[in-house]
Amino acid sequence: MLRPIPSFLLTDTMTLHVCGGLGTWQEQDEETYTINNVHLQNTNEIRKAKDNTEVVLRSVLFIDGVRSLPSLDYDVLADESEKAGGPMTCTVTNKAGQTLGPFTILTVDSVPDVPSTRTHHIELGLV
Repeated sequence: MLRPIPSFLLTDTMTLHVCGGLGTWQEQDEETYTINNVHLQNTNEIRKAKDNTEVVLRSVLFIDGVRSLPSLDYDVLADESEKAGGPMTCTVTNKAGQTLGPFTILTVDSVPDVPSTRTHHIELGLV
């Protein structure tokens, strides 16, 4: 069983933009969600995306399975956004009130809490 992410790290707020379709002039119609108690960490790592391509991530956003609210199914939202014509994007507001981004979300990785069947946390790979 994994220890929970310390609450003093979960001080950021994410505004998630999910593409709901493209308009006549190719502008995105999007739904917006605000998720509290997340953690943005800068990185420079290479990961595999869904289509088996290698991407270099600029940041990783950690979403706790219990403390981050509201709880959303990010895999489903990413699939819906791609089918509607655009990737999910987000901006992050840190503890000091600075807005970082916009970021494009390329990977969604759920980390299970073994032996339990719940999700411990979700990692969003950002560029």
